Amino acid sequence: MDDFRSLSSGEPYSSVVALVASGTEMSRVVSDGDATVAYSWTNPDGSNMNVIFQNNRLVSKAQAGLK
Repeated sequence: MDDFRSLSSGEPYSSVVALVASGTEMSRVVSDGDATVAYSWTNPDGSNMNVIFQNNRLVSKAQAGLK
């Protein structure tokens, strides 16, 4: 949960990966040169977090069950 809370809007994907390892790409949409990519991380206990990047910058995050 501490790592999730430390994520800030505008952070590049590489900074997020350095903090929480690489996630699973869930979707990718490219329109007019802009890329929106959603990633998910799931722990063995089922807790998870999801983040969305636009043009490699964090724009949204959500979590369920992190401690």
